[in-house]
Amino acid sequence: HIDHGKTTLVKALTGIDTDTLAEEKKRGVSINLGFAHLDLSIGGESVRAAIVDVPGHERFIKNMLAGATGMDLVLFAVASDDGVMPQTREHLNILRLLGIKNAIFALTKCDAALPERTDEVERDLRRLLNGTVFKDAPFARVSAVTGRGIAGLKKLIRERIVQRSQATG
Repeated sequence: HIDHGKTTLVKALTGIDTDTLAEEKKRGVSINLGFAHLDLSIGGESVRAAIVDVPGHERFIKNMLAGATGMDLVLFAVASDDGVMPQTREHLNILRLLGIKNAIFALTKCDAALPERTDEVERDLRRLLNGTVFKDAPFARVSAVTGRGIAGLKKLIRERIVQRSQATG
């Protein structure tokens, strides 16, 4: 399987392991939807953001669709060591079909890739996003293992939630 670090990233953000099935833990792949929450302080108020960790593997695409429907913000993980994969394109097409327009792109597993490789992956992903609603979306370079970039990613999430609430508010 390909591990993009998505579930590990959710755990680093929230402290919650969203893989609950023994098979998920054994295989290192999300099968079912996983649920977590991220508590943030916004304007002096406590806000709880709900997180749905969706499976990325093509065999579990129906579960991904069930979890992605109605999302206000997508945290899209691309592993720095693997880069843009065919499923990256497929997942972007699914977001387009669902009408999702608000995203943050997390380059995960930065501890497992040389900085030059992470730069290359970011360039490839930005080229892929060019001409889409995500062309100006923010990027975060993170390592859920070392904690690098996690605080900055939380800040980006907070900013996007504030922007979304001001736009709909």
